[in-house]
Amino acid sequence: ARVSAVAVPIESRPLSLQEQGAETPWCSSVLAGLGLGYAAAAMSRAGRVARPAEGKPQVAAARTPVAYPIFTFRWLAVHALAVPTVFFLGAISSMQFIQR
Repeated sequence: ARVSAVAVPIESRPLSLQEQGAETPWCSSVLAGLGLGYAAAAMSRAGRVARPAEGKPQVAAARTPVAYPIFTFRWLAVHALAVPTVFFLGAISSMQFIQR
């Protein structure tokens, strides 16, 4: 007997399906299938490395010239904080010597 995917009330189903009792929910079948699929994938991957380590690169000469930039974001950030800080510290310290 072929069971259709259309929702049919239990009363109108054949007697053989009514006698089976509570049906298992579809989510348990999905979870069981996922578990079996994961186990099969894990067993097939056992002992294999996903990506082997890369070899060591060739060492460059010790005196290879490199052109480093002078004004970097770090240089700008440090000087944006340091220049006003030194200015205000000098202004505050010079105010100590103001005579009334």
